[in-house]
Amino acid sequence: MARAGGATRRIALLVALGVILLLGTVWFVFAPQFFYVVDFIIYDQHFRIRGPRAANPQVAIVAIDEASLRAIGRWPWSRTVVADLVKRLDEGGAATIAFDVLMNEPEPSPARAVIEDIDRRLGARLDPAARRELERMRAEADPDAVLAKAIAEAGRVVLPSNFGLGLSVPSHEAPERQGAPKKSALGAFKNFKDRGLTPPVRAQMEFFPIPPLLDAATGIGHVTMLPEIDGSTRYEMLLIESRGHYYPSLALEAVRVAAGLDPFSLKASFGEPMTIQLGDLVIPTDIRARTLIDYTGPNGTIPYLPAVEILQGKGLERVKDRIVFIGATAEGLYDLRVTPVSPIMPGVEKHANMAAAILDGSFIARPAWVELVEGTSLVILPLLLAIVLPTMRPVRSIVFAVVLGGVLFAVSHVGFRQGLWIPHVYPALALILTFVGITLYRILTEERQRQYTRRAFQQYVSPEVVERIMQNPEALQFGGELRNLTVLFSDIRDFTTFTEKNDPHLVVQMLREYLTQMTRIVIEEGGTLDKYIGDAVMAEFGAPIAYPDHALRGCRAALRMNEAVARLTAKWVAEGREPFRIGLGVNTGNMVVGNLGSEQLFDYTVIGDEVNLGARLESLNKDYQTTTHIIISDATYEAAKDAVEARALGEVKVKGKTRPVVVYELLALKTTTG
Repeated sequence: MARAGGATRRIALLVALGVILLLGTVWFVFAPQFFYVVDFIIYDQHFRIRGPRAANPQVAIVAIDEASLRAIGRWPWSRTVVADLVKRLDEGGAATIAFDVLMNEPEPSPARAVIEDIDRRLGARLDPAARRELERMRAEADPDAVLAKAIAEAGRVVLPSNFGLGLSVPSHEAPERQGAPKKSALGAFKNFKDRGLTPPVRAQMEFFPIPPLLDAATGIGHVTMLPEIDGSTRYEMLLIESRGHYYPSLALEAVRVAAGLDPFSLKASFGEPMTIQLGDLVIPTDIRARTLIDYTGPNGTIPYLPAVEILQGKGLERVKDRIVFIGATAEGLYDLRVTPVSPIMPGVEKHANMAAAILDGSFIARPAWVELVEGTSLVILPLLLAIVLPTMRPVRSIVFAVVLGGVLFAVSHVGFRQGLWIPHVYPALALILTFVGITLYRILTEERQRQYTRRAFQQYVSPEVVERIMQNPEALQFGGELRNLTVLFSDIRDFTTFTEKNDPHLVVQMLREYLTQMTRIVIEEGGTLDKYIGDAVMAEFGAPIAYPDHALRGCRAALRMNEAVARLTAKWVAEGREPFRIGLGVNTGNMVVGNLGSEQLFDYTVIGDEVNLGARLESLNKDYQTTTHIIISDATYEAAKDAVEARALGEVKVKGKTRPVVVYELLALKTTTG
């Protein structure tokens, strides 16, 4: 068994090393997208377990919802309506008005078209007064101009830009600036020369508000979203590079304007780690200027204010000193996003969540050292399982692996709550594959050995003992150990003469009946049938299970065996057969017990001088003729005297012993009265 255990440990170590090599290669060389997606699926569960967190009270959403569409009309609304919305929010004291509504094309105006036609036809013949009136009419008929005026008067409006990203891949070449930057392009940098080492997402196309609105806006922030491979929006691109210039996101720019910070207070620090600094706040990002969005919760966690109510002058007190994002929430406007907290979150709420996270300083980062932790656990976990699992039974090993997996997730979740994303798909895979590999090997080898052991022992010991051996295989010390045991020998008196006088078939039948009864009694008393020696029976008590009352068990078995022979004798006499007599010897002492056979033949037995004495005691019955049937040693008597009745036979000299030994005739068990 020790050799088998050593083989199991060696195989377990090989399985662990194989898993480490396999997953290490997959991780560093192939990095399959499937595992990337699984990592994010696990990441999403952290939001569900954590549940919603309190939304920052400085952020609100003015929703272009179904009720507003029913009251005002189908989308898009005229920019004169949007201008009224800006005026109302300005009156309410909004800290920033941030639009998630693209305005990169002029609004068509039939009235303006008529005025333009009049100007072309009659413009040269109009007197100055008519010219001024025409210009006044032109301004009133231009929705874009009306909105631009409202934006300029509010003085704290952030408009959206949008970028076409195409299929560009990260380029580590530092981009050169081309043309003049648009409004809100970053002008403050650190380690600018390293911008190629940590390149933000690069745009292929850019779309900004039309010039009147662009000029009137306080800031411009992009609303471009780049979902992950599974379609979920988890990252905020804080910066996007276009023509060598760097533009902030809508949420980042909205917070800057609300805080009253000048554009140069927004700074990008290139190199590793890359960070974005807004005033005194440092925002951790990955190497592409992205940060994971710490969503506050599902739809509606950040309060919605219907646009129609704001236009009616209702609830303006709810926008005071708040960053107000204006965007579509109606399902028919198709600005819905898949996020970790909702499968249909309006895009405007994503921006509001990012702004709330910036205000709270609540970010989820994945520092470079997390990769080291992940790689280290990829090595440690398989080796730990290779050491621990071979020492456990299957059920306990399953519990251990499940608990270890739970600890992994718990550590990851605690990290998540502290703003750290600790991916563990590879460590979890390492745990699963190592556990499965080691367990399969054990099922194919150790369990087969267990069944072999069960089959071998169930013929010689009780089912209870077999089960205890299966639960604690260490009880079997292959190779032998010195233990205090009780040995029992029984033998048929004058069996050779008996066989000569009776038919061989009859002898075999009677011997079978006799040995069956003797074996049953040994097993029922918790003993181990060591062997049959012709017509003799050898059994030991106290091994492999170390019963403390093994001497009493041996005595009880001897008495029952003698009684069983008496019953068989009565039966055989009634059947007209010649019965036979037996003698029994029982001795207690230190003996060597264990697998003392060979690798080819399993032989669990006992040896030693005390075993030989037990055999000699059984032979002593011949010297007492019919007077005795069971002779026990002084050691057995001393161990069981409180429960047995015996008659001292005195000292006898037995073969192999230089000194006489005290022996007793075992008579019966003591009866107890209550």
